[in-house]
Amino acid sequence: MVENGYRSVVAVTRLPPLTIGNLALALFGLPLVVILLRVTNTEITPVVTIGIYWALALTVIGIAVSGEGLSLPDLGFRRPALVDLGYILVTSVSILFVYIVTPPLIEAVGLPVSEGAGTMGAGVGIGMALAQSVTVGIVEEILYRGYPIERLLAYTESSLVAGGITWIAFTVAHALNWPLGSLLQTALVAAVLTVVYLRRRTLVPVAGAHVLVWVFAALGQFYA
Repeated sequence: MVENGYRSVVAVTRLPPLTIGNLALALFGLPLVVILLRVTNTEITPVVTIGIYWALALTVIGIAVSGEGLSLPDLGFRRPALVDLGYILVTSVSILFVYIVTPPLIEAVGLPVSEGAGTMGAGVGIGMALAQSVTVGIVEEILYRGYPIERLLAYTESSLVAGGITWIAFTVAHALNWPLGSLLQTALVAAVLTVVYLRRRTLVPVAGAHVLVWVFAALGQFYA
């Protein structure tokens, strides 16, 4: 087992340069945009934010298809089964459980939790909030689950390595926005999404759950 794990890790170092670059774009593109905006003290509108998200996702997909010779199913765009409706529901409930139940437990050990960690679209209308929810839910699953997990699995043949790398990247990417307590919540959510994706190997249950949770949060802001 140790030898197999070593081989899987070594396989990561042998990824083609184009794949390495596209993985870096997928996993670190969004946080780099956040850093750039902060360094330049630039404010952007929600519409521009949505545009950046989709532009990044489409760029990663375009490079994968045209440059790496992959098909859309190779990136996680696989036809779901009826059971995936159940996975969407269970995954959504699990994520909501993390955001609703864990704050008192995390604060009890002295870690701060942001009040905005489970919200979407503050300061905008309901239509824009829902558009942001759909965008974040779909795009983040493409960038942090579908493409990177499939590429890493193709070379390492290790769910642990592929899932572990993407789980760490997703958690670290959110470190720019959340305090330590909320980051722990994000790590738990990322673990749930990663396990579900590795189980089903289609983006539908994870993207569906991700969108559903954010839509629920957005509606709660306006109608709670």
